[in-house]
Amino acid sequence: MKKLIAMTLIAAMTMSMYGCSKSSDKAAESSQSTGETAAQEDAEEAEAPSAGEAVNLTVAYADAEDSVFGKGANAFAEKLEEVSQGTMTCTMYPNGTLGSITEVAAMIQQGTCDVSPIVTSSLVDFCPELGVFDLPFLFKDYDEARTTIEGETGDHLAEQMAASNMHVGSWMTMGFRETTSSKPIESVADFRGLKIRTQSNEVHQAIFNTLGASATVINFSELYTAMEQKTVDAQENPYVNISSNAYYEVQDYLVETNHVFQLAALLISDATYNKLTDEQKGWVDEAASYAADVEWEATQTDNEAAKQACIDAGMTLVELDHDELLQATQSVYDTYNSQYGSLLEMMGK
Repeated sequence: MKKLIAMTLIAAMTMSMYGCSKSSDKAAESSQSTGETAAQEDAEEAEAPSAGEAVNLTVAYADAEDSVFGKGANAFAEKLEEVSQGTMTCTMYPNGTLGSITEVAAMIQQGTCDVSPIVTSSLVDFCPELGVFDLPFLFKDYDEARTTIEGETGDHLAEQMAASNMHVGSWMTMGFRETTSSKPIESVADFRGLKIRTQSNEVHQAIFNTLGASATVINFSELYTAMEQKTVDAQENPYVNISSNAYYEVQDYLVETNHVFQLAALLISDATYNKLTDEQKGWVDEAASYAADVEWEATQTDNEAAKQACIDAGMTLVELDHDELLQATQSVYDTYNSQYGSLLEMMGK
C-alpha cells in the first residue's frame, strides 16, 4: 500500500514547490509519466520561483509524528512558515508513507522529495565517510557529539553529501544506542555467546562479535517476534525505540552500553534548494538550524523518559563500565583505521 501511495504522489510532489501555476495540460502530462526519472525531469524543467511566489515543500520521514524526527520535522515546517511570512509551507508525510528510508534517500537525491531527516548509517551509500559514526564509544555525551558534528568534521561531510545532490540543512541525532537482553549482562564477559540482533551494518556487527557475542541481522519489523520466540537473546537500539516498541514485554535487562551515538542529517534535495532565491535559501537554513535545536533537546528528553518507562515496566537497569567496553572493542578501530583514520584525526580522536 505504501509503494502505491508513493508512486501516486511522486509526480505531484515534484510540482508542489511551484504552486498551481502550470497549465492543466502540463499537469495531465505529469500525472501520466511513470517512475521517478520522469518526475525528476519535470522538476529540472521547472523555473525558479520568484521572491513572492508560494512554495510548498514535501517533508517525509519513516517515524511517527510524535517521534524525535517528527518533532524536528514539524519544527522545521513551523519556523519556515513563520520566517517566510507564510510564503513557504510544508506537506508532511510521516510513518514511511512515501517509502522506506532507503527509498526516500534516493528520492531526495533525485529531486522527487524535498526534505527528510535520515540517520547517517542509512546514508553511507551516498557518503561512505559517514560510516565513521558507527564506530564504538566515539562520543562520551551529547555535547561532545554536537560540537564535533557542527564543526570542521560536519562541514567536510556536508561537502561530500553535496556531491550526491543532497544539501545538509542541519545535523540531528537519535542519541546513544543501548542493549536489551533476556539474559543477565553484568560485565563485558557476559556478552560471550549472546545472540544479538543488529542492523545490517558491518561495524555494529563487528562491535558485538568482538565482545564475543554472535551478531545476527533481522529485519526491524520482525525483531519483536524474534525475541519473543527466543530466536535471539538480545538487541540494540536507542531507548526511544526500545520503549515505543514495548521490548520490555520480551526482554528483562536494560543495559546502558552507549556503544554507538546515532547521528542524522536533515537533508534537502539540491534540486529543490538550488531553485530557491537567496532569501528563500536563508529561510530554509534558518528553519533547519531551529529544527536541529528542537530535535536535539527532544532526543535527550525523550530518551530519558523512555529509559524510565522501561524501568517502570519491570526491566532491570544495568550500567556497564564504558571505558572497559571501549578497551574491549579497540580492535574495531584497528580494522577501520585505514578507512576512517583521517576523519578521526580531524575529530581529535
